[in-house]
This record gives sequence, C-alpha cells and structure tokens, in this order.
Amino acid sequence: MGNMIFNRRLGTASEEGAELTHNEGGAQRKTEYRIFKQHMYGGPKGLGDPTYRGLSKMEEDPMIPQRMRDISRTQLCTDMVKDFSECSAREGFAMAWKCRDEKDCMVGCQKDWFDNPQFVSAVTEEYLNERSHYRQSGIKQKRYNRSVFILRDVAADPPLTEKGEYRPQKPQGWDESYPEGPPGWANFKYD
Repeated sequence: MGNMIFNRRLGTASEEGAELTHNEGGAQRKTEYRIFKQHMYGGPKGLGDPTYRGLSKMEEDPMIPQRMRDISRTQLCTDMVKDFSECSAREGFAMAWKCRDEKDCMVGCQKDWFDNPQFVSAVTEEYLNERSHYRQSGIKQKRYNRSVFILRDVAADPPLTEKGEYRPQKPQGWDESYPEGPPGWANFKYD
C-alpha cells in the first residue's frame, strides 16, 4: 500500500487528471508533481543538477562520516589497523584486555584524521565530485563491493599530498569525460 501512495503522489505529466497550466507564452502544459526538490531531477542526463553542491541530512550525517572512517582505516592508518588485527588474531578472546595499546593507537590515529578539518572538507569534496560527475556523465563510482570498501590505486592516485594532507580520489572516467579540463563545478583540480 505504501508504494501505491508514493507512486500516486509522485505523478507524471502524462497522467489522467493532471492539471493544465499556462506558461508565459500562452502554451498549455501539464503540471508535474514531485516528491524531491528540483535539483534532484534536472541536469543533462535527468539524474540531477551537477552544479548543485549542497548536502542532504542523509549525506551529511551517515554518509560522509562512514567514508571518513573507511578511508582512514584502509588508506591512512593501515599500520595501526594491521597491528591491532594481528594482536586480535593472536590473543583471541583475551584481545579485549591484551590488545588495548594497539586499539588505542588505532583509534587515536583515526580520531586525529576525523578532527582534521582539511580531511573532512577533502572527503566531502570527493563525494560531491563523484555525485556531480555521475549527474553530468552517468558514470557511477563504485565504492563498495559486497559491503567491502574498494581500495584506491595508490600508485596512480596517491591519497596524500607532499604536505601530508588528504587528496580527494579522482572518479572513474573523469579524464575521458572532461578532456578540455575540469568542469566548472569541480573545486578540486586533479593533477
């Protein structure tokens, strides 16, 4: 029943009973009712407006922190994670009290990255570039494979700059989609 209500509320312009309105030229067109905001429907592929750089509450709270957690665990704090994993495998159930130092070291490393405002803004920019690239080109960046975070190619796209700051990952198909240079909505310039 919920889907029936949702579909009926969504409506389309070709539906019977759609209201007719007049635009400035005097031509008639059917009114379309939508659930989501306009920036989620427009764009060249109908996937959304690529220039819109705002975040929804769902993107802001669970998505960006989850990306930050996955990136820090798999790319930035790898030695600490490896030490904790080895200690946990070695100690078994006793790891709860015997691997405290390794766990504290790993959590401290991840907390340092989480408290870094440059890291937060870089991960947010990475997500926004992927979303806008998808809306512009239709090429979706696959980040998880069966709930396992996909590692980036560190040789071709290093995660850190010379200063030790996090560098946003380039979306798949970026160079092929924008041969003249980065689009106007991209704030980060990939080398």
